[in-house]
This record gives sequence, structure tokens and C-alpha cells, in this order.
Amino acid sequence: MKTAKDISALKAVSQNLIHENVSITDGIYGVFSQNNVRKQILALGDNINVLDESDLELLASLLMKHINKGK
Repeated sequence: MKTAKDISALKAVSQNLIHENVSITDGIYGVFSQNNVRKQILALGDNINVLDESDLELLASLLMKHINKGK
């Protein structure tokens, strides 16, 4: 799942695993560790100029709390 760079690559993996749909594959293999979630959120700063690094750190922290609440 980490190597699937776009939806077509993810769909190819899903079909290879004989899953009925991509959401099944994502639900099983698409779970990000807390560190991966943080990295993805911080990487948003590379693509948008609206948020500064402290905003991204705060966003990452809030999302991690939200994710941990659901466990």
C-alpha cells in the first residue's frame, strides 16, 4: 500500500488480492501509523503556502488526538 502512488496502482493491488473493492484493501492495509499520519500532514506544508509550520504541527497534534480517541 505504501508504494501505491495513485488510485490506479491501489486498484491493481486490490484486484490482485481479489478484493471486491478498493475500500476493502484500504481498510485492511491502508492503516497509517501515527508517525506516518504526522509525516503526511507535515508534508502538506510543501504543497500549500497558507499554513506555516506551527499551524501544521498543531493540525498534526489535533488529528493524532482524534485518531487515538477512536481506538
